Amino acid sequence: MDISIETESIRLLETLLGVPASERSAWLDDQRLAANVAARVRELLGAEDMLGMFLAEPLVAPLPGHRSASLPIAGDRFGAWRLLREIGAGTMGVVFLAERADGRYEQQVAIKLVRSLEWSPDSTTQADLMRRFDNERRLLARLEHPNIVRILDGGSTPSGTPYLVMEHVAGRSLTDYCCANRLDVAARVKLLAKVCDGVQAAHRHLIVHRDLKPQNVLVDDNAEPRVVDFGIARLLETDEAGSVVATRTAYAAMTPAYASPEQARHEPLTTASDVYSLGVMLYELLAGVRPYALAGLSPAECERVICATEPPSLRKTVAASALDPSERRWRAAGIGNDLERIVARALHKDPERRYGSAQALGDDLRRHLEGRPVLAHPDGIGYRLGKFVRRNRLGSAASALALIAILVAGGIALWQSSQARRAAADMARINTFLVDLLSASNPYESGTEITLAHALDNAAGEIDERFGDRPDLAVDIRYALGKSMLARYRLDAAGIQLQRTLEESTRAFGADDPRTIRAIASLASLRKEQGRDAETTALYTDALTRIQRSGQANGALHANVLNDFGVFYLILGEYARAQEILQQALAVGDSLPVPVSAQERAQTLGSLGQAARGLGDLDRAEALYQQAQTIFETAYPDGGPYLAIMLNSRAVLARARKEPEQALGFLERAVAMHRRSFEGDHAMVLVPMTNLARQAIELDRTSLAADWGEKAVAMAARMYTKTDHFYHAQALTTLAEVRLMQERDADASDLLIRAQQSLGNSESAHAPSQKYIDRIRERLCASSPQATWPACEARG
Repeated sequence: MDISIETESIRLLETLLGVPASERSAWLDDQRLAANVAARVRELLGAEDMLGMFLAEPLVAPLPGHRSASLPIAGDRFGAWRLLREIGAGTMGVVFLAERADGRYEQQVAIKLVRSLEWSPDSTTQADLMRRFDNERRLLARLEHPNIVRILDGGSTPSGTPYLVMEHVAGRSLTDYCCANRLDVAARVKLLAKVCDGVQAAHRHLIVHRDLKPQNVLVDDNAEPRVVDFGIARLLETDEAGSVVATRTAYAAMTPAYASPEQARHEPLTTASDVYSLGVMLYELLAGVRPYALAGLSPAECERVICATEPPSLRKTVAASALDPSERRWRAAGIGNDLERIVARALHKDPERRYGSAQALGDDLRRHLEGRPVLAHPDGIGYRLGKFVRRNRLGSAASALALIAILVAGGIALWQSSQARRAAADMARINTFLVDLLSASNPYESGTEITLAHALDNAAGEIDERFGDRPDLAVDIRYALGKSMLARYRLDAAGIQLQRTLEESTRAFGADDPRTIRAIASLASLRKEQGRDAETTALYTDALTRIQRSGQANGALHANVLNDFGVFYLILGEYARAQEILQQALAVGDSLPVPVSAQERAQTLGSLGQAARGLGDLDRAEALYQQAQTIFETAYPDGGPYLAIMLNSRAVLARARKEPEQALGFLERAVAMHRRSFEGDHAMVLVPMTNLARQAIELDRTSLAADWGEKAVAMAARMYTKTDHFYHAQALTTLAEVRLMQERDADASDLLIRAQQSLGNSESAHAPSQKYIDRIRERLCASSPQATWPACEARG
């Protein structure tokens, strides 16, 4: 070590520590130091910052001098990506800037990789880190919002290290951005309100981030913040043992400086914990420091401070700060009573006394920016009139006419405040219902272990009791439960909820309200699954008529109903009509001010591909399928129902192109994906399972065909006990074809008779199913000219 360099570096460091943090880099550059001196000063400054941020960062650090041998480095390539340089490192992974390297197109991304060996040689710890990384990847795939970083791809390196490909946000952390751009108080409040929007989007998917802090919010050059690093996020649902998952702090499970009291106490978390973390971030943005000084404290002392100590008010903190006098003045000038109260409510020790949601916090911040009454402030006529006067200074200076206007506006403000309070109360009421629903699946609360799906079903019986006085709230909750039941193929239960939704929405909102129309469209989807074709057509037609009549044409609801109606005609085999309606859906979706999501567009493209195949245009079908599959693979790198549907469609196309082996491969992947997505019996599993058996027949793989054919018939028999469906008839006919291959003609005859009865008992005269039955019956009758099988007699 060169003593002269070390001495000079320490001298410069002492001077540099007196410079505001946001100006230190520029100050160093202005000194025109020798490269080795500048490098040593920056190194010492980094060490000093780490000491000052003790417990603001995760509780563990990498093992000294250790680096995973399997972790890629800059210049490495895997998949379609080449690593350029490391741009960040955290507890769970290393983040690289990377670029597309397969020549298809140019794109820069951020790639996050697990580095479990750096943190602990213990295999259990490594496995947990890997699980958390996979959790982040799965969660991000579900989230799509302008203020949440998007997932683009994922996989594993050749050495087995999992990686996540995200959009690269060329920006700074939230606090660095505010300091670098010298944002005033209003601009900082506006930024945090957008962060609340992103967090609320996660909460709508029942995801709690659990580690919100400025370093996990990146702000781009357009002043758009993006929430990142869902590495320790959790779904608000039960774990494998059936209980609500509590925060663990074995390593890096939270950042104490931003943790809520319940998080510090290791209690089960709700969305209120994220609201608290947002409050800490808001406090730091406005006051320049966090509400608690935790440096040098033990974990137990940190918990005591977080749980039992009230932070000083914003203005007291600013007044006592070591900020530059001019900065202290503009901060103090921008912080009024409303902001003080908003921060205090967000940081309340009792979760029930905080804002009911991140959205409620964001809305209150926007009310403050607009000069309107905020929910955090006690109501009072003087307060509301004062707000009005400040928003309308010129009008307030007028005489009697202005006074009348003020009084009128005061009445409006009273009404607005009442509406706002009602909205907050509604949100709290719904949140309580949600928490109770989740607790029902906790064996420690309910006394028995049930799944979240069962808890949802049981909740349906409580809607009348909990929301009988508020049909407007009951409509949304009942609709969500009905859609959940429909997705899980609990058709009878879904029918009850969706019919009630339609009736209550019509009474509460009117016949042409979007909530009423979406209930009609969902009922149509239900009748489609039940094979009740006439009702399905009538309901879709009714929904479209109401959309046109109420002036809602060319909106998102219009696009969705058209898409579902087109899919219905695909099922009927009316491909020309389906293509016409689906093209309308695509055009409406593309013309929206905010176009439909990529996944929704991909669904329509895939359906158009199916129509093109049915019309014999196989090349166009292939092109449309490829477009849709690319979108689904990007959105769902681990697979899922939408991608499985696409693989099933591609299998049918491959079969039409006389590519049976490729078709079989598509179907095997589709069935495996669907069985992962749907735990029990479901049409989304039954259909590809039946198709897989038929494809095995074509390849003369009798054993494989028999295996899947028998499974399909057994599943269909369990599913269609009350009302029958042509899916059941198709499964029976497929197994009959297998029995012909096995020369078990008597069994084939029995199965064909059951297939014909099943099709007759269904409410859909499905022509393709009837043609399939007739074709297999002809083969049976031709193969046994000396025998008269019942199926042949039935034909006559």
